[in-house]
Amino acid sequence: MSKAQLQAFITKANANPALKTRLDGAIDPKAVVALALEEGHSFSEATWSRHLRA
Repeated sequence: MSKAQLQAFITKANANPALKTRLDGAIDPKAVVALALEEGHSFSEATWSRHLRA
């Protein structure tokens, strides 16, 4: 589920320039996870880190 939530968040960010700007400004995985939660998506810092390495 976490991976699906991550994909949904990325899709949403790519379609929303303001959200994309906020995502690009996130300074660490914790900030990304917090932003995702604000937008209704739940995934772990580890899931985000794995996404970045892929």
